[in-house]
Amino acid sequence: MTLPARVLAASQTGSDSGGVEVEYQPPPAIQQAIAAEAIESGTFPPVAGARLHGEGKPGIRLLAPLARSFNSILVRRGSGVSGIEDLADVTLGTMPRSSAPWTSWAVLAEEEGLDHTAFDYRFGPPAVLFGAAMQGDLDALIGVEPFSSRLLLTDEFEEIYVFSDRWAELTGSPLPLVEVATYQTTIDAKPAAVAALIEGLLAANAEISADPLGTIRRFRENLGLQETAQYEFVAERIGDIYPGSFDEALREGGRELIARGVTAGVLDADPADRIFVDPRTL
Repeated sequence: MTLPARVLAASQTGSDSGGVEVEYQPPPAIQQAIAAEAIESGTFPPVAGARLHGEGKPGIRLLAPLARSFNSILVRRGSGVSGIEDLADVTLGTMPRSSAPWTSWAVLAEEEGLDHTAFDYRFGPPAVLFGAAMQGDLDALIGVEPFSSRLLLTDEFEEIYVFSDRWAELTGSPLPLVEVATYQTTIDAKPAAVAALIEGLLAANAEISADPLGTIRRFRENLGLQETAQYEFVAERIGDIYPGSFDEALREGGRELIARGVTAGVLDADPADRIFVDPRTL
């Protein structure tokens, strides 16, 4: 979700201080652009960051957790899916393999004793998966907000597995969604700008947390929300996931996710000591 970036951009409107140039793209496009070093910064899942490091991008850096996971497994009522083991019998919609939903699911599935490669996946951006679900062409998907809330409000779908809840049961840690990512070359060339970006995004998070309903109502059109019930439900579900300061527990959750990803065979190596940066040291 681009909500923190939208709040940050809105806070700079009319400012003479320059500020941060914000470009909105779907998460897969952002991750591809970061991997290609076509943009200087964006959001990136911890597991994908670790994988990118091992694929010839040793300069990738994760600077601060920006949100706790809001992903879950949604299934159509009456589809015969009552638990994650039943997902082997249906097509599972998800964002691409570099995304937070899929990388978190891959680790969690292995933790549950399931082979994450054995499922029949349909990859696509959230809006496409949402459309397929609404048209009756997809019975199960890894949900992302605000689309999860919109599906649940139809009462045709139910939530059978919440990633952050299960991760907390397994590890005692919160599950991060994404971190702010950049490259070491950018940090070296523009340390003040990188620090200002982190400060601005965390301030935007604090603004969301202080008034989630008001913030989501303000940006409802950008989020594709049209009805009062929709943005009230979204605010209820995600109003507390955005840390307003550097969240050490979320950072440790990311380290644990990478470590367990290596153990599960989702990742080849654990570069956590090299990719994670404490922005308070910039």
